[in-house]
Amino acid sequence: MDGNNLIQVLITAVSYYFFSNEFFKFSAEIRRKPISGRLHFACFFFVYLWFFIASCLELPLVVNWFIFLILLGLEVRLAFSFDLLVSYGLALFCVIMGLALNVFFRSLTSILLNIPVSTFDNALSSIKSFPIFLGFTAMIFLMYGLRRSHFSAQLERMMRYRKSLVFYTWTEVFIYLFLMIQLLAYSQSGNEMGIKTWGIKSAVFSIFVLVITIIYSLRVASLHYYMEKQHEIRSRLIQEKQDINKLWKLAYTDMLTGLNNRQLFEKRLEEYAGYGSCITLSFIDVNGLKTTNDQFGHLEGDVYLIDVSRILSEISSRLNMDLFRYGGDEFVMMGNGVNEPELAAALEQANEQLKSGPARYPRSISYGVVRGDCTDYPSLIAEADDQMYQYKLKYYEKMARS
Repeated sequence: MDGNNLIQVLITAVSYYFFSNEFFKFSAEIRRKPISGRLHFACFFFVYLWFFIASCLELPLVVNWFIFLILLGLEVRLAFSFDLLVSYGLALFCVIMGLALNVFFRSLTSILLNIPVSTFDNALSSIKSFPIFLGFTAMIFLMYGLRRSHFSAQLERMMRYRKSLVFYTWTEVFIYLFLMIQLLAYSQSGNEMGIKTWGIKSAVFSIFVLVITIIYSLRVASLHYYMEKQHEIRSRLIQEKQDINKLWKLAYTDMLTGLNNRQLFEKRLEEYAGYGSCITLSFIDVNGLKTTNDQFGHLEGDVYLIDVSRILSEISSRLNMDLFRYGGDEFVMMGNGVNEPELAAALEQANEQLKSGPARYPRSISYGVVRGDCTDYPSLIAEADDQMYQYKLKYYEKMARS
């Protein structure tokens, strides 16, 4: 190897080293995993060693760039643990840009120097080092610019969506094959201007198609990304709503009967008071619950309460009223669309249902029904409670006489 050839090797080695450094930093940003200096140097060394061997053996450029693609893809996979599709998607991006720029500068140099493109073959004695140096230098600035613009973050998003990635990689394969065919021009010994200009056109066209493919793939990936985020937000909102409903149910629902509890009753009373309308309110007490618990056990007492709540729920639904379990054996029913006689008649029907049902003990309810201004609901509750107490006294007097 003479001095000129040694200078060529050093020039291309330096330019490729800095290009390789930018490319692996770019890949590291996508993976969010830094690469050590030793690992990067090993990746640079083995690839450039192949370049040198290929030049010594004077292998066709098609073979040289094909092996370069294989080696680069494997290095990306080993360095960052990407799967094969991602590894070779990145490697193809690097190879296509590098190959297109090399074709561009080789064709341009052949035009400026008026020499055949075959002069830029794969032999050490050729003058190919100058366009190769320009190609790698352009790639250095390109990769640096992509890193500074945080393009790696966008590319990372695309790498996560297989459909976009598959489309992008297959397009890269076709562009790569197109450029490989263009390399066959270096085997032509003629000095035709058409071959040279076609090299420039094919390089520019390949870069243009690659850029369009990247833009399209990124937009599709972004669409999937935002659709997925929207689905996640929607799922989270649904879950939060379900959690709120569960908390609301725990806070305002009686566990035994499933009715609204006293806390919700007081809250609703305040709401009714805010409307400023009249309401019909009934205070209801279950007769003989303590006796049932003492004689037949609390489980039977629970059955008694559940039956009462079921019958009262049917009435409240029919009359469009709110029903609450106020305390142990006490219920409250209220609404603003029902008058006192109508509600009292419905509660008497409830008593008939309780009495006619199969039971080992008498079952009934006592109640008081009032109607008035809901802004003075403490007085309404006291009046309904007093009426219920009078009803209960009459019930026990009747039971004593019988």
